[in-house]
Amino acid sequence: MRINRKSLVQRQIQASGFSLIEVLITILIVSFGLLSMAALVVSGARGNNVAYYRSIASKQTEDIADRMRANIAGVTAGAYDALSASIPSSSDCVASVCNPTQIAAYDHAQWNTANARLLPGGVGTVNGSLAAGYLIILMWTEKEMNGDIDPNADPSCPVGVNTRCFVTRIAP
Repeated sequence: MRINRKSLVQRQIQASGFSLIEVLITILIVSFGLLSMAALVVSGARGNNVAYYRSIASKQTEDIADRMRANIAGVTAGAYDALSASIPSSSDCVASVCNPTQIAAYDHAQWNTANARLLPGGVGTVNGSLAAGYLIILMWTEKEMNGDIDPNADPSCPVGVNTRCFVTRIAP
């Protein structure tokens, strides 16, 4: 039996070429897998950031509700009926004695200062009355919204691009 040397060389070249294609396809599949894993990590980090801000908003809502319950005389006097998003000037009610209205102004200033420090662009408002209850709205800028308006926002929230809103109703 005669072995054709030329056909043997051609078979070796074809076999090594086929192996090279297999390697290239494997590299392509692995790179798609790694890109998918990277996208998953970024998505998880984004979701974690959103959850963190909502947790802060929940705690800040509890903070102003507790401040109102601690100053029920100020609530009765109507000092918490319309707290705006701005930070008012107030007396230092820790260092000196304040009346219920001054305590309400101090609470408002402390609360919105903390909102601005803890949440990006964070501001809060409180509206209502002792008889009807109070609506606490916390708003902050959330870049993960990618320039959109929150489709699930409460109707009482001001509409804004990249603005997330957290609404709570309380009766002190």
